[in-house]
Amino acid sequence: MLASFPSVRCHIVHLTAASALPHIRNAKATGMNLTVETCFHYLTFLAADVPSGHPEFKCCPPIRDEANRELLWAALADGTIDCVVSDHSPCVASLKNVAGGDFMKAWGGISGLGLGLSAIWTGAKKRGYGIRDVVRWTCENTATHARLDSRKGKIEVGYDADLIIWDPDKEVQITREELHFKNKLSPFEGVTLLGQVQQTFVRGVLAWSHEKQFQKPLGQLL
Repeated sequence: MLASFPSVRCHIVHLTAASALPHIRNAKATGMNLTVETCFHYLTFLAADVPSGHPEFKCCPPIRDEANRELLWAALADGTIDCVVSDHSPCVASLKNVAGGDFMKAWGGISGLGLGLSAIWTGAKKRGYGIRDVVRWTCENTATHARLDSRKGKIEVGYDADLIIWDPDKEVQITREELHFKNKLSPFEGVTLLGQVQQTFVRGVLAWSHEKQFQKPLGQLL
C-alpha cells in the first residue's frame, strides 16, 4: 500500500514487536517516507518480570521478552527506529483495576511522564550508548518529526532554550513523590533508575526544580 504512495508521510507509533523490524528496514531502503517510534517502557521492562495481578503494567501493545527488547535497542542504534516517546497514558486507580488485579478489565496504558530520560539513560549506559545517542533519539529526531527542528531539539543560537540541569550519575529509586502527575500509578514505582533532572528551563525560564517543584506555567501553542 505504502509503495503506491511513496511521498505520503507514515509514522509507526509504539513499536514493540521486533518481528516488524525487517519489514521496516525494507520499506526505508526503498525510500519510503517512514518514521518509527518506540516507548521508554518497552526498552525497560520485560514480560517475565511483570508481577501477577499488577495491571499497572498493562499497555497496548504489550511488554515483551528480553530478546525482543534487545532487538529494539539495536534498531534504535542503527536508525531503524527513529525516536523514543513516553506514550503517557494515565487513568484513575479504579479504571486500572488495581484492587481486582484483572489485566483484561484494566485500562491499557502506562504512566511514565517525567521518567523517560532516566529510564532510557539507565538502559543506554548499560549497553554502551552515550548521551549523544539519547539526545538524538529523544530530542533531535522528535523535533524533526514534528517539524519543529528549526527551533527545537538542539542547543544552538536562535533555538528555544529548553534545557535541563541533570545529574547523570545519581541513582534514584522511584517513589510516589517522584511521580509528577495527578494519578500516581506507574510500573516505574519502586524501580531504581540512573540519572536525575535537577532543573528544567522552558525558553530559558525556570519551569521546575527538584527543590522548588513547579513554577508558573510557561507553555505555548506551537
